[in-house]
Amino acid sequence: MKVSLLGTGRLGTALGKIWAEKGHVIMFGSQDPQKAKKLANSIGSNTSGGTYEEAAKFSDVIILAVPWSVAKETIKTAGDLNGKIIVDSTTTAAPHLGGPLIEITPSAAEKIAKWAVGGKVIKAVHTVGVESLNKLQFGSVQASLFVCGDYLDAKSKVKQLGLDLGFDVIDAGPLKNARLIEPLGMLWIELAYKQGMGTDIAFKLLRRRKAK
Repeated sequence: MKVSLLGTGRLGTALGKIWAEKGHVIMFGSQDPQKAKKLANSIGSNTSGGTYEEAAKFSDVIILAVPWSVAKETIKTAGDLNGKIIVDSTTTAAPHLGGPLIEITPSAAEKIAKWAVGGKVIKAVHTVGVESLNKLQFGSVQASLFVCGDYLDAKSKVKQLGLDLGFDVIDAGPLKNARLIEPLGMLWIELAYKQGMGTDIAFKLLRRRKAK
């Protein structure tokens, strides 16, 4: 699968490296295309870098891996996103972990869907720390990845990317349910930093299996 990552920070870098190792073809996009190219070269084959617009054109699956504060401008810079799958991984945390930057309704993902005209927005990859992406197995269970969106074909591809990362993937319904799962990102930040639990934590949905 071709995957573009808009953002070369810790999250975008970690996701790109893992997916490249899984055989996906990766392109990083950045305000500084030379930085994106340098990052791509450090990872190896089937990985490239360029501008936000070049990365958006490269693939049908685009990961928005930038801070919420620059999300709208990044989408604007990316150009035509009609028909593209856009994975919103933003967490609307205020500076110094002071609480959410926006109200829960509408969600950040719903706002992005309005900005990215014609795009298929999926909410995912916002409830776990970067440090855990290479170790999503906690004892006998895998960390859960909650995915929501209105397009089944788009969700199917994002779910596969989640499985490739090593998550237990949970379909959380339509995009409006981002209002329910986005606060989990804030809870993760609260527990990891303000409550001192550290970043090696994740959420898990437990199921009680019925006997056959």
